[in-house]
Amino acid sequence: MPRYTIFRKILIITLLLSLAPLLVTSTILLINLQSISSSLSAEISESDDLQASESLKMRARQVAENVSDFLHQCESDLVFLSRTKLDRPTLLEFYRTRRSEVWQRNGNGKAPQEVRGLLPLYRSVTLIDATGQEQMMIKDDRFVPAAQLRNIADPARTEYLSEDYFNRIKRLKPGEIYVSHLTGFHVSRQEQLAGATTPETAYNGTTYQGVIRFGAPLFDPDGRFAGMVLLSLDHRHLMEFTQHIDPGKNFSTVFPSYNSGNYAFLFDDEGWIITHPKFWDIRGLDRNGKPVPAYTEHSSKIDIDTGRIPFNLDRAGFVHPSYPKVSAAIRHKQIGYVDITNVGGAKKIMAYAPIPYDTGDYQKYGIFGGVTIGFQVDQFHEAARKGSRLINRQLGRHRSTSAIIILATALVSALTAWLLSRGISIPLKQLNEGAHKLAAGDSHVRVPVTSADEIGELAGTFNFMADELESRKQSILSTLDELRNSRLEILDERNFKTSVLESISSGIVTFSPDGRMTSINRTGRLFLGDSAQEGDHYREVFAGWEGLAEHIDRVLSGAQGFGREPFRFERGAGRTNFDVGCFPIGAEAEKGLTVTLRNETEKEKLREEMMRLDRLASLGKLAAGIAHEVRNPLTGISLLLDDLHDQAAAGSQDQLMISKALEEISRVEGLINSLLNYSSPARAEFRETDLNRVVHDTALLMRRPCERGEVFLTLEEQPIPPFKLDPEKIKQALMNIIRNAQEALPQGGRITISTFTRGEFAIIEIGDDGPGIDPEDLPLIFEPFFTRKGAGTGLGLSITQRIVEEHRGRISVKSDPGSGTLFSLELPMRRGQETSPGQVPTPPETGEPR
Repeated sequence: MPRYTIFRKILIITLLLSLAPLLVTSTILLINLQSISSSLSAEISESDDLQASESLKMRARQVAENVSDFLHQCESDLVFLSRTKLDRPTLLEFYRTRRSEVWQRNGNGKAPQEVRGLLPLYRSVTLIDATGQEQMMIKDDRFVPAAQLRNIADPARTEYLSEDYFNRIKRLKPGEIYVSHLTGFHVSRQEQLAGATTPETAYNGTTYQGVIRFGAPLFDPDGRFAGMVLLSLDHRHLMEFTQHIDPGKNFSTVFPSYNSGNYAFLFDDEGWIITHPKFWDIRGLDRNGKPVPAYTEHSSKIDIDTGRIPFNLDRAGFVHPSYPKVSAAIRHKQIGYVDITNVGGAKKIMAYAPIPYDTGDYQKYGIFGGVTIGFQVDQFHEAARKGSRLINRQLGRHRSTSAIIILATALVSALTAWLLSRGISIPLKQLNEGAHKLAAGDSHVRVPVTSADEIGELAGTFNFMADELESRKQSILSTLDELRNSRLEILDERNFKTSVLESISSGIVTFSPDGRMTSINRTGRLFLGDSAQEGDHYREVFAGWEGLAEHIDRVLSGAQGFGREPFRFERGAGRTNFDVGCFPIGAEAEKGLTVTLRNETEKEKLREEMMRLDRLASLGKLAAGIAHEVRNPLTGISLLLDDLHDQAAAGSQDQLMISKALEEISRVEGLINSLLNYSSPARAEFRETDLNRVVHDTALLMRRPCERGEVFLTLEEQPIPPFKLDPEKIKQALMNIIRNAQEALPQGGRITISTFTRGEFAIIEIGDDGPGIDPEDLPLIFEPFFTRKGAGTGLGLSITQRIVEEHRGRISVKSDPGSGTLFSLELPMRRGQETSPGQVPTPPETGEPR
């Protein structure tokens, strides 16, 4: 047995006293640090989950508010349209000005493309009468031909073969609005994928085509139901609210990745999904108009494989129990989030928010439905993983340092070991306490750094992570405040523009001091067209407006003062009158110029028409006075000449001259009778008459005189229902036109008479293949006493025009030299009807000269 000296004993005891506590302390410390690392990672993950969930919840609420605002805007569009005069130009202008941007993808998987474009907000705008017959429909930027319009009183004849909106809108009271659920044909899995493996790689598949109907009833002045106006909201604009949301690093995307779980979708108040990356999850009808059943645990394997499984959250508890809970919470107007696993197996957090809306079919719960935004859970834990890696690196360094310390302190006394242990344990205790406070939500806690060793670095790392968490929290809160303020500013600006500028009937265009357009209201866009863009110079904006650009030059240069000036332009088929005002922005237009445009064409036309009527009235009075004054002397002269004729020798020169004088007096008496008939026409006697019979009798009466001049008269009739007219005066008007056409064909030719209906108007067209009318004579042919013939009074067409106007109709003429002449008479088949906003109007006049 070896003999131990005191030196050895002291050495061994010293080594044991030094190394044993050190080894035990180091082992315990490493175990505690490992435990703290795991606790920190878990607590940071929980904190990240909480903050991310709150962020997703706020974003879901913002999307829900945007959808609600969008639906109310559609409702406002419907109210505006139902209170407006519903004619073709108004409907077309409404359809073309309601557009919104849609972000779509084109191309294929090898060459993907992204396209942003303005698409019509409504797939169709329809005017329907009281019987359910579609009167006018705008679709694909044009009016649908009359032959394609349907009577939708029968649901089987609607677009989707089972819609009952006509009967439901018909039962509404004034001021009430009908809003339907999403309607469209269901898209199966094969139709969307078209051979692709996932929705995000399916570029050439079928897209979901659906609508939400907004309808309002129309009533006549007596309160009777007169029809309805229907807006069909294009489903693609609803898809825009969720289609491009990417809660991940990219924030937005043209098409979300379903397998990642990072996407959003909408569902309605009945639990049906209405927007989703998988189109086969969206509610729909089969090709017979019957609803496709929802996906349940009893769905057949064929339906699941083919994708005939639209998703209803109320019946999806077998997929995850949180889905029905989300649907129920939305109906109670609650905002929140749940942990959920989708059909693709992705574990994620799903935030949800209700969409407040209580119009039409959505009055039951007071919501349109809900919006959900999902995000994979593990993607929230990047900060936690980074902290864990940093702690593990520090632990590795600490192990190496501990080994060196154990070897270096083998000869250190127990007191040194105890001090070393104390110097290590106290900072760790502070770090542990700080970690617990941070996990409890106190993001302001910091651990004091009292040393520069590994424990000090670990404390510094902890403080760095706490600073990062606080910074991110403040950044998220600041971003939310900025988004909220930006939304309020955008809404204020939109309301100001809508309520002030857009309601003005005059066009308002503003220009910068250097002449560049800075803004334009809707009326100004109507006058200038879509080619005028902000940033264009006023010379480009007013190109074609003769003299207007030069007028603005003079105003800006000070050669002419500010104010209003009348302008006349040759635009389209005639002359257009505008009242143009130039007003400064700032002193002496130092900040720019405002140009106002007011269309005075209709007012000018009314003034010219009043002048024409006054002139005709004066002419009639003058003609009547002259005729009465001349008639009696002519009668006396005629009697005297008649006596002289009888007393003159038979066959003498005197008797021949007297005979010619009597003939001339007879012509003068005929002219006087025409003047009297023109100045004092007989009152029209209206009675229900067959117009085709009147036209047929007139053609029969004129056929023989025409055949003598080798003029062939043909008649083409279409059925016209009887209506009230004066047959004798209509016959007189037709005879005047036919007689003029016959006289225009001295070498023979052809006259064609056609009758047909256009809307609520009966049309008579009389055409010939004669030499036509000179363009300079066209504006004068209806003026009294105007004639290019050697004989005649020039009153025939003027009397014809008055007869047509007495029937509240319109006469127009189209003629080109060498191509013949065509007269068109439009007679209303319903007398005394006037239209007002809210009634189904008569078809617009289309009788311009052809």
